[in-house]
Amino acid sequence: MNEDKPDWYSRAKKAPFSDEKFTSEMKKNVHRSVIFTDGKPKRRKHLQVGFAGGLMLLIILIAFQLPFGREEQQRAGTLPPGTEETIRAQGVTDEGRLRVIAVGQEKITTLGAPSCFGIETDMSFTGNYSVQYSTNQVTNEVTTLGDLTFIQPTSAPVDMIRLPFQAADVFILAPQYRDCHGIQIYAFAVEHETGKAVQLRFQDESLVSYFSYYRPGTTPMVKDNKLVLESTEGPGGEGSPDYKPKRMYRLDLKQGIMEQAN
Repeated sequence: MNEDKPDWYSRAKKAPFSDEKFTSEMKKNVHRSVIFTDGKPKRRKHLQVGFAGGLMLLIILIAFQLPFGREEQQRAGTLPPGTEETIRAQGVTDEGRLRVIAVGQEKITTLGAPSCFGIETDMSFTGNYSVQYSTNQVTNEVTTLGDLTFIQPTSAPVDMIRLPFQAADVFILAPQYRDCHGIQIYAFAVEHETGKAVQLRFQDESLVSYFSYYRPGTTPMVKDNKLVLESTEGPGGEGSPDYKPKRMYRLDLKQGIMEQAN
C-alpha cells in the first residue's frame, strides 16, 4: 500500500519538524508573547493617564493650601518654627531690639463705634504676649503679659517710647493709644553696662504695681534723670489734697522699680 503512494510522500517524512509536536510549553510561550505584545501598550497608556491625573490633583491641592493653610495655622497659633512671628510692639536700642510677641491665638475685632478708646475702625487685639529682648543673635524672654488688649489704628507694631536714663534705656509700652482718663503703661529697662532687659514695677508710696498711667494728650518724658508722668484729674479733680499734677520716678535697676520721688 505504501508502494502506491507517490515519492513526495516518503520525502516529506524526512523533512524538518516532521515528527515535532506542538507541546503545552510551546503554547504557553505563544500565549505569553501575545499578552506581552498586545497588553503592554495599554498598561503603559493607563499608567501615563493615571500619573498625569495624580500630578494635576497634587497641583490643585498645593494651590489651595498656599493662600489658606498659613492663615489657618496663624489663627490657631500652630505655625512651625522659623515662620514669621506676630510682633505687637517693639523698641530699638543701640545694641538690640525689644519685642512684644503674640503667643498663640489673638482675638481680633474692630471697635465698631467711636468711644474714648478710639474710632469705629480701630482694631482691638487681645491675647497673651511674650516680651523678648534680642541682641547679637541671642534672644531672652523678659516677661509674659497675659490677657492683654491692644487698641490701635492699624495692625502695625506699636512703637514703644524710648527714654534715655544714665544707667539704662527705659521703654514705655502703651497698649491702648487713647483713653477717657489715663493711658495705662508698662515699663522695661535695658541696662547699658550689661545689656540685660527687665520689666520695671512702679512704686507709689505703699503701692507697687507693674503698670502705671499718664494723662491723655501728654507724653512721658525724662527730666533730671527721672521719669515724669502727668496725672489725670480723676474723681475729685485738683481739689483733692493728694492730687499731684506730675509724678516723678527714680530708676532703681537693682530692685527693678520706678520709685516715686517727692
